Amino acid sequence: MVVAALLHGRDDFTRTVGVAVAGGFDTDCNGATAGSIFGLMHGVDALPEKWIAPLRDRIRFRIMGLSEMHISDLAHRTYLLARHSLGALRG
Repeated sequence: MVVAALLHGRDDFTRTVGVAVAGGFDTDCNGATAGSIFGLMHGVDALPEKWIAPLRDRIRFRIMGLSEMHISDLAHRTYLLARHSLGALRG
């Protein structure tokens, strides 16, 4: 479903997520995965304001010692971890 959504989403975030969930299989994971991959492929500027504005760049956790942070900070931390991990793999 994720691959089909990315192929048939026509470079449109809303359409991509819609196609991913329309199949009816594991809709939460397929929609989130298709949306995440879309974001990686197209960048944050391709995400429609109606999807990101309500979040106000905030994410809340239920993890002891970590309650809330900016989504953009979390994305940057994830990027740094991935970059570090790839560097470790290269030796």
